[in-house]
Amino acid sequence: MVKARSGEMPLEKNTADELLYKSLRSVYHFERSLIERFGLGYQEIYLLQLLRRRESARIGEISSALGIQVFSATRLVQRLEALGYVSKRRDERDRRGVEVRLEPEGDRFVGEIEKHNFELISGSTSRLSSGDQEAFLIVARNLDHALGVQDRIDVDP
Repeated sequence: MVKARSGEMPLEKNTADELLYKSLRSVYHFERSLIERFGLGYQEIYLLQLLRRRESARIGEISSALGIQVFSATRLVQRLEALGYVSKRRDERDRRGVEVRLEPEGDRFVGEIEKHNFELISGSTSRLSSGDQEAFLIVARNLDHALGVQDRIDVDP
């Protein structure tokens, strides 16, 4: 049992296990629906979203942000480059490094994904009570802490 703060109900292990399972199941099926709809895997979509939020990223930074080996990040970038979504070039500051940038087609594509996600989530949450909507936002904002992965999130370039 997780110790409760004053005025809160304690969280039983069985309840926590079931909540985590349901959450992971929902995220899994959400990811599967994105793969089916857009034809890219979760890592590819995540990388496009990451690049949309910054000017460029080096292969090593991508590797760290995704928690994958450098050779896997290189292959991931190569697949997206073949689709015209990203481009690579030598880092002008360090000629050994490779910078990856989002191309206009990649920006358009990730914009389509994010629009779809927004419409889906805003439509789904609109059927919730205002209290449940607020609770959803609180959980979404704090999910990295709730799942104990904030240290991994902090490596996002």
